[in-house]
Amino acid sequence: MTSYDPFPSSAIYPTKDDDGNLLETEYGLCAYKDHQTASIQEMPEKSPAGQLPRSVDIVLDNDLVDKCKPGDRVQVVGIYRCLPNKQGAFTSGTFRTILLANNVILMNKEVSPQISTDDVHKCKKFSKQKNVDVFEMLAKSLAPSIHGHEYIKKALLCMLLGGVEKVLPNGTRLRGVIASLPTMECPETIYQQPTTTLTLQPLCQH
Repeated sequence: MTSYDPFPSSAIYPTKDDDGNLLETEYGLCAYKDHQTASIQEMPEKSPAGQLPRSVDIVLDNDLVDKCKPGDRVQVVGIYRCLPNKQGAFTSGTFRTILLANNVILMNKEVSPQISTDDVHKCKKFSKQKNVDVFEMLAKSLAPSIHGHEYIKKALLCMLLGGVEKVLPNGTRLRGVIASLPTMECPETIYQQPTTTLTLQPLCQH
């Protein structure tokens, strides 16, 4: 996979040689090593303003396999290499870049929000207000620079809050995770509203 040279690719697995003798693969004489490919993305809070977070594929071998899981924040040290796209026995002029990892450092496994006692007091006080629609107020707080689109903001708020997982009497499980697919005419609106959720959910990807 990480070789510069192209190699012939075929979907046919040979079972006989040129003389008609049967061929059988002896797996006991083969040597194997752990191999894994993953994709890392730059932190949303450190990505350039107005741009999507960039990502790059990494190759993990041997003891680096399963060193991290999706959502972990990691620091990867390795060799940044460009590879030609291999098509049969030829290479094309298009190159892709990967990172051959030598070391993976877990920066922090869980992103714990810093919530002070004053923040908890304000949240409780806000939830007990009788003359204010809490759901309406929270929806308007999402992407306040964008006018209108109340239904879309409410849908994103429901996605952030999630639902309650239920198990019906017949054993059917209803998951509490809510997914959304916003479709709008304005490209800036499409980008800004989901991007707002990045500041509220540190482990989400966009």
